[in-house]
Amino acid sequence: WPDPSGGPGSSHRAHQRIQGRHLHLTVPQPQPLLSPLPALSMKETFLVLSLHNKLRSKVQPPAANMQKLEWDEELARLAGTRAASCLQGPTPPPAPQLGWNEALLPVATGGFGAVLERWFAEGRRYDYETGRCARNATCHHYTQLVWATAGRLGCGQRVCPGGHGPSEAFACAYSPGGNWEVSGTPVLPYKQGPWCSLCTAGLSGCFKSWDHSGGLCEVPRNPCRMSCRNNGRLDMSSCQCACPPGYTGRYCQVRCSGQCLHGKFRKEECSCLCDVGYGGVECGSESQRFSSPSTPVMCR
Repeated sequence: WPDPSGGPGSSHRAHQRIQGRHLHLTVPQPQPLLSPLPALSMKETFLVLSLHNKLRSKVQPPAANMQKLEWDEELARLAGTRAASCLQGPTPPPAPQLGWNEALLPVATGGFGAVLERWFAEGRRYDYETGRCARNATCHHYTQLVWATAGRLGCGQRVCPGGHGPSEAFACAYSPGGNWEVSGTPVLPYKQGPWCSLCTAGLSGCFKSWDHSGGLCEVPRNPCRMSCRNNGRLDMSSCQCACPPGYTGRYCQVRCSGQCLHGKFRKEECSCLCDVGYGGVECGSESQRFSSPSTPVMCR
């Protein structure tokens, strides 16, 4: 997968996964899956996705190429299945193409919001300059959460029984996955620089949170960066407004009278071309001076 830091050795063959991501060296005996809970509700999905993007907009140093995450139902299904296993055994296929963040916590610890904040808080022990975590600390949840080139997300959760009381399994799948290293050197999760300054051509939009902080690369919703007034229609290919009858101007901001008493109305110019002998805004004034069609008179 692409190297989000733009460093050398970005080919798939040169990469290796960082160890210690809830994977076991031995495969345990198969255990029956608990029946998965229904998928996250629309409200829960919105909150999980919004908080992910909010946290990605808060990284320090600032990220120049951080992508905005979009929800993916297939990833959510995989994450729901993973949570239903109560995180037993290795992460499900296709693990090489996906990144995973997981947690198994006592019930009533704050839900997904608290889990995401906990993962992001690992960044306090992460050194961006070296790409390494402090000794005896865990940072891989943080680096996956803020992996710049991850563009799709799906999450699931499940309450699991246990001998010491029930616990809650949380799982999130990211595509493409992060946490790569090259020849023993961790790949940085994002490129440092002013927000959105290194977005790719296809993600040239810059999404900002409600408080205008940070910036995430996204597919531009309006590449023209303009809007048409008075119900005008914006042509995205030409970045020009097609104005409704009675309006003109670059943004359809000029209102036309549309009435030419003795002449022809020219919609494109929002003006009257007066007949011989007439003048004025609406060609309503007689004048002997007009021996030929007048110069168009613009509407006020």
